[in-house]
Amino acid sequence: GFRIFIMRLRRVIAGLVFSLALTSGRSMAAEQSPLPPEVQRRVATVLLARSIRAYSAMAHAGSNCLVKSGRLQQVQADRALAISLQELGISPAVLLNPLVQQVSPRLQALLLEDCSLDPEREQEALSMIRDDL
Repeated sequence: GFRIFIMRLRRVIAGLVFSLALTSGRSMAAEQSPLPPEVQRRVATVLLARSIRAYSAMAHAGSNCLVKSGRLQQVQADRALAISLQELGISPAVLLNPLVQQVSPRLQALLLEDCSLDPEREQEALSMIRDDL
């Protein structure tokens, strides 16, 4: 049930985050002069924070999808989501982030009946993560 969903979700998010990192990395590599180390660190920090918000928003969307479909009760979903985030070293408090709260329902709309991301809407999800998180 939920464990399988979380494993699939991690793969999807990892792919989306990897795609996002590659896109950002290409734009940084296209710069004529290398960025100073402090700027590189700041960019890396921003990308990491975006990745954390992206994973959290997608996990929240999947969790809500499982509740909506009747496969999990809200209490179970909330607990499993918190555990999933904590296993990755992410504080569940990230779910209170306004960006995560705004994007999560929109990501949920991209999920199929089995609560997996519709492959045909993966680019839309990636754009949403890139532009809104």
